[in-house]
Amino acid sequence: MFRSVMTRGLVALGLAPVLLIGCASGSATPQPHPPATASAPVPVPVPGVTLPPDALATLVPRPDEVPAGMVPVIAGSGPRNLKTVAGYSGTGATATAAAAKLRAHGFVKAYVAQYANPSTGQVMSIVVSTFATAVGATADFGDDQAGARGKRAVTPTLGAASSVTVQDLPGSVVSQLVLVRFRRGTTTWSLAYKAGPVADPQLAIGVATALLRRT
Repeated sequence: MFRSVMTRGLVALGLAPVLLIGCASGSATPQPHPPATASAPVPVPVPGVTLPPDALATLVPRPDEVPAGMVPVIAGSGPRNLKTVAGYSGTGATATAAAAKLRAHGFVKAYVAQYANPSTGQVMSIVVSTFATAVGATADFGDDQAGARGKRAVTPTLGAASSVTVQDLPGSVVSQLVLVRFRRGTTTWSLAYKAGPVADPQLAIGVATALLRRT
């Protein structure tokens, strides 16, 4: 989804991460995962609030499964339809192409969960998407992988297929983005974790592993 294959994005969080979520692939320039620039202020989350309800909410991290101090960012979380997910790729013709890819892959629905720690600037954004068939999910995941950026980390495979990349983020604040993409059956995940000055890939991988245990 998110495009060059997809960068389905981190969702406007103030993360600036370039998350490709497998969906829209192509030659378009990936857009922020849904998130923002590294130097942008982190949205102020509301303690004690839970994620919006939805059937897919069970496939994203619970508040007790993310790094200590992180709380849900409700404005950036919840169910997402095809149009919204395609929009993570860009606007105009780019979004149209992304939507066409999603339809071709049998996109069903998606859910976004965002967490932030206003004290440390840590941000985590997870996009889980479901497809009508495993074949469609595989194709979407492949598109996403084709547009992956950053340095690949050597890690055990998560689910049926996965990848972990780490990249430095531009901005006045030194920070890194870890992007964990993985697939199982008809479902794909794109998990972005931003922290400074260094983001620990193992932390993000631990969250992804916990999600897979529930599937």
